[in-house]
Amino acid sequence: MGSVDEFEGLRRELQRLRAENARLSRLLELRGQDTAPAPEQLSAPVAAPGLVTMASPVADKLALFADRFRARVDVYAVRWENTRTGAAG
Repeated sequence: MGSVDEFEGLRRELQRLRAENARLSRLLELRGQDTAPAPEQLSAPVAAPGLVTMASPVADKLALFADRFRARVDVYAVRWENTRTGAAG
C-alpha cells in the first residue's frame, strides 16, 4: 500500500504547487507583468560531445554549454571562470 500513499502524497503536492503557481501569477498580474509562458525555442537535436574536460577543445566545451542550455531563452552567459585556476575560460 506504500505506492498508493505515495501517489496520494504526490497528488496533494501537485495541488499545492498549482495553487502556489496561481497565487504567484496573480501577484505578477497585479504588478503589470506578463505571466504567459514563453514559447518553446525549437532547435535541432545536438549530439552530446561526450566527456568534456579542461583539456577538451573549445568547440567541445561550447557544444556542451549549448546542449545544457538549449531552449532556455532566459539564460545568457556573461562569462565563465575556472575556480581551480582563477583564470577566465
